[in-house]
Amino acid sequence: MIGYPIWWGIAAWPVNTFVKANDFTNKTVIPFCTSASSGIGNSGKLLEDEAKGGKWLTGQIFSSSPSDNDIKEFTDTIK
Repeated sequence: MIGYPIWWGIAAWPVNTFVKANDFTNKTVIPFCTSASSGIGNSGKLLEDEAKGGKWLTGQIFSSSPSDNDIKEFTDTIK
């Protein structure tokens, strides 16, 4: 899983740098993000486009203050 804040509809630039610098071959990647106002947009797809390999799944967005239950519901779906 890769988590990041949304900045104006895209992943925060330090996350782009991390994704570009690492090889995700033979890895499954599930992006998730937090935002006070923006939607997830194409942020997961944009990261996938920058990545070296990997199977990128559909991402999840949380409010800037998700509840423990919100997070548990999400993680339970990916077990």
